[in-house]
Amino acid sequence: MCIAGGMIRDIGGGSEIATGRSEGSHRGVRPVATHQHLYYEGDDRTHVFVVESGWVKLYRTLIDGQRQIVGFANAGSVLGLESEDAYCNGCEAITPVAMLAIPVERIRDLSRTDAKFADDLLRQVGRQLGAAQRQIATIGVQSAEQKLATFLISIADLCGAGAGGEFDLPMRRGDMGEFLGLRVETISRKMTEFQRRGWISMPSVYHCRLLRRDILEELADGGEIEVSPVRCA
Repeated sequence: MCIAGGMIRDIGGGSEIATGRSEGSHRGVRPVATHQHLYYEGDDRTHVFVVESGWVKLYRTLIDGQRQIVGFANAGSVLGLESEDAYCNGCEAITPVAMLAIPVERIRDLSRTDAKFADDLLRQVGRQLGAAQRQIATIGVQSAEQKLATFLISIADLCGAGAGGEFDLPMRRGDMGEFLGLRVETISRKMTEFQRRGWISMPSVYHCRLLRRDILEELADGGEIEVSPVRCA
């Protein structure tokens, strides 16, 4: 999947879905507690979900029964479009979430009758597809440092942190490792290295600040940063 985002209010600029007034949206925004599921893999696809706030993770169950995280999504993401009759992923809240659950039939009706809505929805799908394709490239060719740099920049941007800004990092290290194809120990070691080199700071385990975004961007673009060995005092 991908790291998905992009405010849903970009779709239709005040459309029924964006404002939570969509007929059949079950009285607008609904809360979902941390660790609760929006839907499970294999469930009948009855609704499309719009994340208004918070973060979710998307996962698939492998043939050996293990879970593989295939994406994270925050405010603005449209979930449930990637399948036809049944959800192909499970979707679990990793923070408190507010979301809209919109019947599939309602989405179909709006797409048929509102050309702008259909166009904007297609744009959102395109953004999420592009993120998925970037993720495939990341897993295939980047080093551990490059993967982590790309991930941190993506999350910072989705949180609106900007250059040098602080942002919440709501997912666990294990979730990050599953998504990036890295061991938990590698994630923890590289995060510590990034801090020692002064590239990031971590006021807490779930909060991060990019101190040298320029270096992280160079890494994310495929560059290799020459650094001297880290010495501990």
